[in-house]
Amino acid sequence: MPSTATVAPVKSVAAPKKPARKTRARKAAPKKPQVSKVTVTTFKGGKAVAKVTTLKRPSTRNLITPQRFAQDIRTRWQIHQYEIQELGNDLRKGFEFVKPYHAKLVELVK
Repeated sequence: MPSTATVAPVKSVAAPKKPARKTRARKAAPKKPQVSKVTVTTFKGGKAVAKVTTLKRPSTRNLITPQRFAQDIRTRWQIHQYEIQELGNDLRKGFEFVKPYHAKLVELVK
């Protein structure tokens, strides 16, 4: 005999909504140093004859001395030498790590 039981409709459970994806912020472009310009207008008989725009010499206040510049170069060279030394050490360690596996592979291929 057929069953006469009523079946209640089942609500589907919606997945929780994900927050909207944020757009990636762009890095600000580095500011270019402002170059001062000077415009010189020459007049003749009360009328403008020529306009010449030239660059203004920047201040030397922010420059470092030659001694500090030479010391900076020496320091950077020492850092470079240290990094190359450490690269050599890392390559040696990697070679020593791989050597037994290489030997095992050569024996297996023979």
